[in-house]
Amino acid sequence: MRNPRVLLTGATGRLGSVILEDLSDIWDIIPLSRRGGGTTVKCDLLFPEDRKALLAEDFDIAVNTAAISSPSRCASNPAESWILNTLWPRALAAYCRCKGRRLIHFSTDLVYSGGTPPYSEASIAVPMSFYGWTKLVADILLLKADPDALIVRTSVLCGETGSNRATFSEDLLSGRISTVYTDSWRNHTPIRWLAGILPELVRKDRSGLVIASGRYSQSRSAYAEALLESRGRSTDHLLQEYAPPGVPSRLHLKGEYSCEQ
Repeated sequence: MRNPRVLLTGATGRLGSVILEDLSDIWDIIPLSRRGGGTTVKCDLLFPEDRKALLAEDFDIAVNTAAISSPSRCASNPAESWILNTLWPRALAAYCRCKGRRLIHFSTDLVYSGGTPPYSEASIAVPMSFYGWTKLVADILLLKADPDALIVRTSVLCGETGSNRATFSEDLLSGRISTVYTDSWRNHTPIRWLAGILPELVRKDRSGLVIASGRYSQSRSAYAEALLESRGRSTDHLLQEYAPPGVPSRLHLKGEYSCEQ
C-alpha cells in the first residue's frame, strides 16, 4: 500500500520542519513554505493565486501548520493575520470537505483566558489577544465547513528543530530570551512528540477537537530555570517579571493527549 500523500503548509516553521523531517519515511509529503527553497515549494498563502495553485495539488491529507503565531505581530498586521490564521483554514476545510480529503489543523491554548483552569476539549474559549481570536474563529469556521476535520490545540513548543524559527527552549539555551514571566503558566510541549502523534490521529480517523500538550503546567520562569539547570547552565541572567496585560496567567491544559516534559 502506498504512503499517504500529505500537503504540509508552513513546512519551514517550527512544527512544520519537524513533521517534514520525522514523518517523510511514512508520508509522501508536499512541503510548502512562504519563500520556498531547500526541499519546499514556494506558496505564499496571502495571495489568492498561490492558494488556488495549492488546492490543485493531488493529496490525501492536508496538515495546516501555517500561521502568524506571534501575538505582537498579529496585532501590528491584523489584515494579514486574519487572512492566514482565519480565512485560509476555513477555505482549506471547505475544499477538503468537497473533495473528501482529511484535514488536520493546529491551534493554540491562547484561545483561553487563563481564568478558569484546567482546560479540556469541552472548555469554553475566550481569548485575551487578537492572535487568540484569529485562531478561535478559525477553529469555529473550520469545523463548520468540515465537521470531519481535526483541530489539534497545543501550547508552547519546546525542543530542537531544523527551523530558523526557534522554539522557546532553543531561545532560552541560546540566550536570545532572558526575560521570563513568573505568573504565566503553560504546558510546555515537546515538539517531536507532537509531530509523532499525527500518524496515530490519522489511523484513528479522529475529528473535532483534541488538546495535545505537555502533561504539567509550569510558569515560564520555572520552566526556564529547570531547563538551564538540567544542562548545567547558570540561571543568574534570567530576569523574572510579571506578564504584561493581555497574557493569560493560568493556562493549565488537561486534554486527551499529554506527554511527560
